[in-house]
Amino acid sequence: MGLDDMNEGFLQVTNHKEHPTNKAYKIFFFYSKQESDHFANLLTENSIFFEQGKDQTKKGDIYLFGIRKTDLKKVGKLNYTTLGKYRKPLFINKKLQYFILGLGGLILLITLMSYLLNK
Repeated sequence: MGLDDMNEGFLQVTNHKEHPTNKAYKIFFFYSKQESDHFANLLTENSIFFEQGKDQTKKGDIYLFGIRKTDLKKVGKLNYTTLGKYRKPLFINKKLQYFILGLGGLILLITLMSYLLNK
């Protein structure tokens, strides 16, 4: 696995892969220094051993963390905490967000009324 193969195509679902040479480790990766620093702080606070590295890919800098698979359950939660903290909202515009929620509610209401009237 080369570092440029870190993405999984159009939909990149996870930010971790198997270690290419040591099957006892899993590699977590981030493309942002800010996310990387936060993840490293969480690992340190939770006394989890890790190896850290940085490399260049076609996308730019990539920050790598080697984590023992025995710590995978704890690290998974820390990883999702980090990703959640820095993720971008699905709908940046609040008006669009409320419009879509309202539209969904309206469709649900029409469906429920149709069901009740055609019983």
